[in-house]
Amino acid sequence: MSLAEIFTNSVNKVITILGFSSPTAAVPEPPKSDGTGVLNEFLRDRKERFLRDLASGSQDWTVVTGNEAGDLDSIASAIGYAFLSGDSNIIPLVQTPRDSLHLRPENMLAFSRASVDSALLLTSSDIPPPPAPQPSKYVLVDHNRLLPSLSGEVVAILDHHSDEEQHPNANPRVIKPVGSCASLVGTHFSDKWKTGSTDNLQSVALLLLSAILIDTGGLKAGGKAVDTDYEAAKLLVPHTGLATASSMANVEGQVPSALDQYSRQLLATKSSVEHLSTKDLLRRDYKEYVYADLRVGLATVPIGLKFLVKRNTEEFWNDVDAYMADQKLDILGVLTTYRSAKKRKHRRQLLFVVKPGNPDLEDKLFTGIGRDSELQCEERRIAGMGKRRARCWRQGNVKATRKQVAPLVKRILESK
Repeated sequence: MSLAEIFTNSVNKVITILGFSSPTAAVPEPPKSDGTGVLNEFLRDRKERFLRDLASGSQDWTVVTGNEAGDLDSIASAIGYAFLSGDSNIIPLVQTPRDSLHLRPENMLAFSRASVDSALLLTSSDIPPPPAPQPSKYVLVDHNRLLPSLSGEVVAILDHHSDEEQHPNANPRVIKPVGSCASLVGTHFSDKWKTGSTDNLQSVALLLLSAILIDTGGLKAGGKAVDTDYEAAKLLVPHTGLATASSMANVEGQVPSALDQYSRQLLATKSSVEHLSTKDLLRRDYKEYVYADLRVGLATVPIGLKFLVKRNTEEFWNDVDAYMADQKLDILGVLTTYRSAKKRKHRRQLLFVVKPGNPDLEDKLFTGIGRDSELQCEERRIAGMGKRRARCWRQGNVKATRKQVAPLVKRILESK
């Protein structure tokens, strides 16, 4: 059996468990990528020229980069912005090492759907570290503060997280609480969709739409989608082959069946990660922050803590300890999101671990999280904790994600 067949069977199993129908039903299959196509040619040309120019000392490039979590929203937004801008010296950067791309199967599925050759992507591991020459200008998508590992001028921002009030001279500087950053990219370049050729736009439209579907839970009414997300979807869908413009007229109330089916496939694939080690699960969707001179890591994991701990309790905690040491963390937060086994209800949990030797910090953090009215946390026991300074909660508000948890941790740690 080929690796592709093994992956497909694994995804189908998860889809069946989640109560979804067959992942391929009613979803048009685009051709598989052979490295050709307008978007692939764009990626190939930009990568070759960028690395050649950088090696020769030229810094006349603008790099479009998402955040370090490397989710599809970041990657699609970076690719979309760079491709649609029309600039000759602009390139998308994926903030994920090349050998870690496989940790997000939903990204690989979206690349396949959009006929994108992932080998053509510029990743963080492709750029030699300083003192080698580095890019000098950046466009930030899906975050609004330049990562500490990068330096240069931020010339534009499109983001949907809390405004960190950095880079005031960026133009455009659009920070708006929408469901998906890809929606901001889609609407920012609205004229392209109205006048451009589907032959040239299909791949990038599929990538952006895939990100929107994942981040909004399939554009379902009452979910995370807002007007901008629906507006973007209406612009993109006619170029994807998944549905017609007329079928999107009432998308706020009824998502076309092919679009709904593809959403289910993406979301089920995103959850197909049970085979990953604890270390891989922690690093696949990870962001790092510095609050009050403390290094904080927040990892979103699409599996419940009970499963993670039960499969090998000692190994789980050893991997947590090792990850904190490797990342030099003062605090590690594990944010789980999953569905209950029996009733398939959406659940979220929080596990926070504090580096030993700071009982005041531990008390301040745990008390602040436990009392927060937005998260609505209920403390839970967790096996194998031993003498570690850790606390676990079941999160009552399942709509609160890392976008809400990170600012809360910041407020707690920076409070007097």
